[in-house]
Parts: sequence; structure tokens; C-alpha cells
Amino acid sequence: MYPKEEKKILREAFWNSFKVYSNKRKIREGKPGKWIMNQTGIKGLSLKFHFDENYAWAGYEISSSSLDKQINLFDKLEKLKTILEKSVPVDLEWELETQIDNNVKVSRVGARKENVNIYNKQHWKAVNLFLYSVMVPIEGVFRDYYDFIKYQ
Repeated sequence: MYPKEEKKILREAFWNSFKVYSNKRKIREGKPGKWIMNQTGIKGLSLKFHFDENYAWAGYEISSSSLDKQINLFDKLEKLKTILEKSVPVDLEWELETQIDNNVKVSRVGARKENVNIYNKQHWKAVNLFLYSVMVPIEGVFRDYYDFIKYQ
């Protein structure tokens, strides 16, 4: 087990290495360098990455004080299910309601890679590839169907 400060340093090192990896690869592939993440322009909808001691995850996260708005956004993503599932190279998880770390209930659509650990540097390369290969098509579908997701 690592001390708290060492864990913080390792987490920061992973996310910095992922940023460098993904920026270089996106530029090489002619894609915008920065990820959309919280800058979706749609209140309550974010594109998220997660990596901890157990798993890595990338996808859409919907969080709203209005359950109706949250369900409405989830329903819109479900209407894009065929497109998303053809675009993303791994199986997607569709969770209408799940509880995240801080006891907040959210909806999520994304992909998970189990049995990886952010504190094990030997897992970093595989997780970099996984997160990138999941988020690029998720972000692409978001860009292509932005008007539908926001206004329909």
C-alpha cells in the first residue's frame, strides 16, 4: 500500500501521461487536441474519464437536480444506442441510475476495463489505449449529434 502523498503523485503522473499521449495522438490523427469533458454546452451532461485501484471507465455522465432532465438526456443517448455501439470498440454499459463515489446518483453510458490499478504503472499503457479508444468515438458521436442531444 502506498502512502497518501505517493498515491497523489502517481495519480497526477498517470493523468499527465494520458494527456500527453492523447494530445499527441489526436493531433497526429487530425482531431481537436483537447477533450470536451465538462465543456459540452449541455447542462448536466459531461464526458468523463475515471481510473482507480479497480477499473478504468470512459463515457457520458448525466447529473441533474431534476430527475426528469436526467432521464430525458439518458433517453436521447439511448436513441443513439445503435450508432454508439457501432462506434465504440468495446461493450457499453447503460446505467439509468448509479451511485458514484460521493453518493450522488447519476446516469452513465460508457465502457469499463476491469482489473487495472492506477497505482500499477504496468497497467498504464493498456489503460491509455482503452480510454483513448473509447472516448474518441464517444466524443465524435457527441459532436455529430450535438443538436439532437441538446434541442430535441
